[in-house]
Amino acid sequence: MVEQIHRIVTDPGRLTRTWFDQLLASGTADTEYVEIVGVVATIVSIDTFCRALGVPAHPLPEPVAGEPHRRRPATAQQRGEAWVPMIRRSDLDGELATEEERVLARSWGPVVGNIRRALSLVPQEAHAWFQLVETQYLPGRWMRDFANEYRAITHAQIELIAGRVSVLNQCFY
Repeated sequence: MVEQIHRIVTDPGRLTRTWFDQLLASGTADTEYVEIVGVVATIVSIDTFCRALGVPAHPLPEPVAGEPHRRRPATAQQRGEAWVPMIRRSDLDGELATEEERVLARSWGPVVGNIRRALSLVPQEAHAWFQLVETQYLPGRWMRDFANEYRAITHAQIELIAGRVSVLNQCFY
């Protein structure tokens, strides 16, 4: 896990399918990989935001006792477009076991890009990630509403900043 976290954070340009397959062969479950990616992406996003504002990083929360959900969506399928199984919008029927998963599904809308589905193998992680996205970026219902500007900067300015941050962080989704 340390190698995975280190590579994701410091050298994401070297993430390859071969490297991913080696992680799985070494005993990392695909659901563990997805959860680690989600946690790392969340922490990096929040820490980067704090650095940009010149404020101290938030302390990590205390660990919570208990077992993880370990609920794999029954409709998750391996598809050519991703390394990990994902669910589609049409797969959500019957997969909505928790309230947060129902909230996640409502945020998807009729057309769902891979970015929305990337963490869907661990629905709780996908939900948590998009709660952060809606706070730092735009709520899903505002993303394609180009007739209105909901932030102090325009959609185009937001996209310019997001694109630049992605390049600087070597995020080539």
